[in-house]
Amino acid sequence: MADDLLKAALLEKAKRELAARQAKADRPQPGSLLDFPQVEPQPNVAQDMAAAGAAGAARGTTGMLDLPGMIFGAGSRAGSWVAEKTGLASPEEAQAAHQMATGVADQSRFGSGDKYRQAAAEATGGATEFRGETTAGKYAGTVGEFLPGSPFGGGNLLRNALVYGVVPGLASEGAGQLTEGTAYEPWARAIAPMVASGVVAAATRPRGPQAPSVDDLKAQAEGLYQTGAARAGADPASVQGLASQIDNELQALNVKTPAGRVVADGNVKKFLDVLDDFQGQSMKPQQMQTMRRMLQDAAGSADPADRRIGAILLEKFDDWRGQHVPEYKQADALYGRMKRAKDVDYRVEKAERRAASTGTGGNSVNTARQNIRQILDNPKAQRGYSPEELVEMERIVRGTPVVNALRLGGRLSPTSGALPLIGNIIGSGLNPMAGAAAMGMTYGMKTGAEMLTNNQINALSAMIRNGGQMPANALADMERMAAALMAARSAQSATGR
Repeated sequence: MADDLLKAALLEKAKRELAARQAKADRPQPGSLLDFPQVEPQPNVAQDMAAAGAAGAARGTTGMLDLPGMIFGAGSRAGSWVAEKTGLASPEEAQAAHQMATGVADQSRFGSGDKYRQAAAEATGGATEFRGETTAGKYAGTVGEFLPGSPFGGGNLLRNALVYGVVPGLASEGAGQLTEGTAYEPWARAIAPMVASGVVAAATRPRGPQAPSVDDLKAQAEGLYQTGAARAGADPASVQGLASQIDNELQALNVKTPAGRVVADGNVKKFLDVLDDFQGQSMKPQQMQTMRRMLQDAAGSADPADRRIGAILLEKFDDWRGQHVPEYKQADALYGRMKRAKDVDYRVEKAERRAASTGTGGNSVNTARQNIRQILDNPKAQRGYSPEELVEMERIVRGTPVVNALRLGGRLSPTSGALPLIGNIIGSGLNPMAGAAAMGMTYGMKTGAEMLTNNQINALSAMIRNGGQMPANALADMERMAAALMAARSAQSATGR
């Protein structure tokens, strides 16, 4: 079917060219009475789209087969470049090594990047290289190049075709036509499909497992606190047992003298005095909460000794309280997750307000990273956060290699400040087409860096609210692989013209 469409399109093109030559030969001499404007025959748009789309699909299929060779060729070029720049080989030796490597690859079944595409072009007499004569045909041809790789996404076939075939194809061709003839065209054709596909993928991706919201955590905690408050509490014997545990712990910490005097001040001393008042008495759940707040204040004290002793006694008290009111321990965990999530959300909101006050909003992500860094820089602020949560904060603050690379390019975005904006305006004045392409590219890099960092912050918030890492989303993992494949195909399509 595809061959028939290609043959029909080529035959139609040959007929139009023959008709144009005949019309030119039969045209009256200039200045004669019969001399009037001639109308060139126009190509059939539907046939042009069908033929170009089929040719694009053929290139897309052979491109998939050529990917291993393309990756090998890129690795060989990179190795030669490194060898030359580090002095391990002269430019001639590096080039010879690259040619030898690609020559060996050409003899293998993988080739060096275009083996199967050339074979298809030779077998069809160049028909698979047909890219359309009309604008619509050119778009259809580029969409056709992306469609063969689209089934590897994580969704259904229709969504995959849209996200990894139609959208990137339209974006690539649109960006290519916008920058046609400039040095930016290959870059635009490679970057535009990745950005467009990523946006549509995020908008259409089914929601995976969701972490509870802050309001959900608050409601669950309040319900458990109410249930726990209805319990009987601890009898006098159990209270005496708690006093003995605390006494043993104080002696182990060397803060109790042989005469029985406790060398402690502040909230720790207040807790011990109140505990002495409960000797021979029962302790109700609400009274346990009052006692716990004293130890919480001690654990958060500015005094290092009070803070250390308070944290140790708080752990002992929580273990004892959990034996009598287990709901409180569960509620404390939920309430702690809620408070930590609100802390991170507050720092992000504070960053957004500060960035908005500058008039551009361009620094919101950087400011959010700085506010999160304040937690890492302050041991007191780290209290309550799990090691996994602190590691995630470290990744946000330091940035991943991809985020840092995009952020570096995004510094030239017209939205990054006055100087980049002035530079972009001057560049657009000197070369409007190239300037517009550069502005779009740097703005896209800046937006991509901000989007990825925001995703990291959202993942941190979800981890805190969930009480640990969210369950793996199999669909997201498949889509990451599909996106990587599409990125390779974008580069292949952009450089294979």
